[in-house]
Amino acid sequence: MEAEEELNLALKDAHITEIDSEGALPDGAAYEIVLPESWNALPLKILIVYAHGYVDVTKPVALPADKIDGVEIKDILLNGIDYMGQTLPVGYASTSYRANGLVVLDAVEDILQLRSLLTTFFEQSEYDEPAAMLLAGVSEGGLITVLTIEQNPGLFDAAIATCCPIGNFYDQLQYYGHAHVLFKYFFGPSVSGINIGSPRGVSKNTMYAWEAGELPRAIAEVLQNDYRYNGGNKIRQFIACAGIPVNMATQAPEDVIRSLVEVLRFPIMATNDAIMRLGGNPYNNKYPPVQYEGSDNDRKLNLTVERICRPNWEQAKEEIANYETTGLLYTPLLYMHTEFDHVSLFSHQGEYATKVGANPLFIPVPVLDRYGHCNFTVSEIHEAIGTLLSGMP
Repeated sequence: MEAEEELNLALKDAHITEIDSEGALPDGAAYEIVLPESWNALPLKILIVYAHGYVDVTKPVALPADKIDGVEIKDILLNGIDYMGQTLPVGYASTSYRANGLVVLDAVEDILQLRSLLTTFFEQSEYDEPAAMLLAGVSEGGLITVLTIEQNPGLFDAAIATCCPIGNFYDQLQYYGHAHVLFKYFFGPSVSGINIGSPRGVSKNTMYAWEAGELPRAIAEVLQNDYRYNGGNKIRQFIACAGIPVNMATQAPEDVIRSLVEVLRFPIMATNDAIMRLGGNPYNNKYPPVQYEGSDNDRKLNLTVERICRPNWEQAKEEIANYETTGLLYTPLLYMHTEFDHVSLFSHQGEYATKVGANPLFIPVPVLDRYGHCNFTVSEIHEAIGTLLSGMP
């Protein structure tokens, strides 16, 4: 009852215009509800709750303004999706989450609070209730989406998740740690005088250098020099040993470099926050020793690469279990993933499919021969939403 009263107060405190409502959820996350002006006249009223992806802990908490092809997702929906030969405007709601970083578990609670607030909003406003409410999340928001619907069946009518670590979250964290130690092996522990830290921890100065753009530029320059003066030989070994899905033979050097910089963002900007939230260091390449392959001298690499297994690793691994999906689905889930995603590996789609088994509620949509993370077109998003709507009663 107390939580319901808090939600009612949040609604009353919100600034409500003809189509827009903003305010704060009970635990402090900002929220936004935006409906097309024609909402009550629409023959089919669909509202999508959007769960945004990872935001660096150094950035201020804010409502998402994510874009596809340069257009904000909110505007894509309000302008209308292509559905059964017609343009169908769609309502939009989202939350900032209460904090940035590895905020998955808290974000699930924020999504639940937003869902409760939406019920109150439609009960107390002049707007008709939606015929269907979908939850959609990208990257970290995709993991938040899947955990939400697994743990709260029936709360949403359907869900969309894209390019997210729903197969094995522990393995995803190892991927980032491997990239960290292997970059240090091939390119050194510092670039342009900036120490890049370690899976053990990253200094505030290093994180500030990243946020200011100084460190990403320095890493890009080191990689460019390897292309220019070494034929990209260190890059070739690095991506082979780290298992990063980029292709030096078919991708332009600038695309390879951009992808590698994006991969390194997570070890540098997310390591400290992950250790804090997980109650220990989740990375372990020491017991048993990971055997890296793909360098010009694997023996030397495996003898000299940084090895890490902190005493609190077991505690962190136990906490990671709370971030792992179960595959127990009672809500239709459409899952899109680009085949050559360098941030969240494509293998998650197959791993989650194995968890789900023959459950027809899981709709995998592999986007083959596509590089990039959450690299989709507006028309593909229209098609995904349309697929879910056409399968609903």
